[in-house]
Amino acid sequence: MPQLPARERRLAPSTVRPGHQDFTLLEPIAADIQRRSPNLASALPNAMLAALESVLEPVRTGRTRLAELDNVEKTFVGLKAEHFVRDMLDAPKGLRDLVLAGQNVDVKNTVGSSWAWMIPPETFRNSEPCLLMALDESRWQAWMGLIVARPEYLGSPNRDGKRGILSAAYAHILWLVQAAPLPRNHWDGIDMARFRELRKIRGGTARAAQYFSENLRRPTHRSVLEALLFDQADYMKRLRGNGGAKDELRPKNIALVSGAYFNSVLNSMGLPVIGSDEHIAIDAHTEHERQILSEAGEL
Repeated sequence: MPQLPARERRLAPSTVRPGHQDFTLLEPIAADIQRRSPNLASALPNAMLAALESVLEPVRTGRTRLAELDNVEKTFVGLKAEHFVRDMLDAPKGLRDLVLAGQNVDVKNTVGSSWAWMIPPETFRNSEPCLLMALDESRWQAWMGLIVARPEYLGSPNRDGKRGILSAAYAHILWLVQAAPLPRNHWDGIDMARFRELRKIRGGTARAAQYFSENLRRPTHRSVLEALLFDQADYMKRLRGNGGAKDELRPKNIALVSGAYFNSVLNSMGLPVIGSDEHIAIDAHTEHERQILSEAGEL
């Protein structure tokens, strides 16, 4: 079968609908997945990002992007994603990776800009169903679909006997999630060499204040703060008032606010809102901004 250009193959509509040879097998599995995870389009990207960050280990390795992993580590991302998705679906493991709608389902992942799902002989020998997942680095998107591993959908075997899904067979994928944006990479843009230096500062409050004074107007996720304040029993306390970083930054005309309570303030300043589990330090650039922050009790 001819290979389609990357953009075309990813946007080609699925032909799996009533009357398709795979519909009666795949539709009950799809329904079971949707029942187990009603918010699949948001749950999947969160699981994929968590899998990526668990392998990156930015604090220990200094790496913050998928492209910085070697091929073996990218395989680990796929394995982590499989475990996280199994937990997300609360689905048991059977003869294959999952049991869904009473069927044994093999899980296959591909990570990066080029899709390459490799199907083992024990799965395509009897044309069994597969759950496909993809973390598309170039578009920062997550995908999930179902396919029946029919030999005619697959290419030539490699040395291990595995066969890749032909791009021309992508039309036989029943898509469950398409091009769902992943959450922002919590570590993207952080100077990891400096971050590791900051972790050496004695005192959690001083450490947090210094970090935010160097990362103004940059949303910082709770997981990053936990890594920064790794030795603090109540690390979130180091961010608050009553002696925390908020009090240390205020004399410098820097407001430290949480997305859980102050998105309305950010919105009034014309700044993007942040996640409820994120903090951001705002330095007042103008008298108008200073007034807004002062009226909010932040300066």
